[in-house]
Amino acid sequence: MSKNELWFGYLKAGGKSTPVVRDESLETKSKGTVYLYNHSKDAILEYSRDIVEPKLVELDEQIIAVKDLSNAFKEARKRFLSTTTIRRWEREIPDRAPVAVREPEPEEDDFADSYDSDFDDDDLDS
Repeated sequence: MSKNELWFGYLKAGGKSTPVVRDESLETKSKGTVYLYNHSKDAILEYSRDIVEPKLVELDEQIIAVKDLSNAFKEARKRFLSTTTIRRWEREIPDRAPVAVREPEPEEDDFADSYDSDFDDDDLDS
């Protein structure tokens, strides 16, 4: 399956069975997991590959039309990507802010004191 290909199937899980969509372009952090759109929950969820893959079968269009499942998936994908983008951005922010390093402030030169001793008020009148 290519990265741009969608697979429409059915997850056989007893009472939790549901139509699903697999989009290979949605990658998880782990090679041991896969994202699937779960139509019953109207959400893209992360599943363990070892557990879920043996339970996936081709979609029977008598259950749901591919077009209807595709439209629902597209809406869920938009929601998912908007939250995933935020999560990715949050991972880039460190847990703590870096320690600020302050440069020592330069010593204040008290020019007023040094000028007072050098000049008299009489010197300014001339």
